[in-house]
Order: sequence, then C-alpha cells, then structure tokens
Amino acid sequence: MEYKIFDSELKILEILWESGPLSAKEVAAAAAGQVGWSKTTTYTMLKKCVEKGLVERTEPGFLCRALPTRAEIEAFLAQGAE
Repeated sequence: MEYKIFDSELKILEILWESGPLSAKEVAAAAAGQVGWSKTTTYTMLKKCVEKGLVERTEPGFLCRALPTRAEIEAFLAQGAE
C-alpha cells in the first residue's frame, strides 16, 4: 500500500471487520449509528475505499467486504509511524 489511509476510511473498515460482509445499505446504517454519517457520506466513503482497493463491492446488493485484514492495516500504519 502506497497511500495514506484516512480516519474515515478506517471507520468503514472497522464496521466491515466487526460485522463481516455487509450491503452498502447496512454499512450506511452502521455508520449512521456509530459516527452519525448520512447515507450519502457513507456511500462516498465506500466509493473511495473501493477505488483504493480497501473494500470490494460485489453484486447482488452491493455487498461490501474489507480486503485487507485488521492486522495488515495495523502493520501498515505502524510502519508509517517509524
């Protein structure tokens, strides 16, 4: 990974790591409850995560799943802090 991971992207990953694959609608509901995001904000963040290769979105139902594991992201973030 050669890009910065923003806190908002980590929130999306956290939701997916905790719940497993979810539809975009379910991610939006979780984000609304956890961080107060609107559906539009969540969909925008999901789109950015998909573009960065952090989230895979498949049909039917726009099912989303985190591609990197929590351990992979933690190692990446720790590497950047050195």
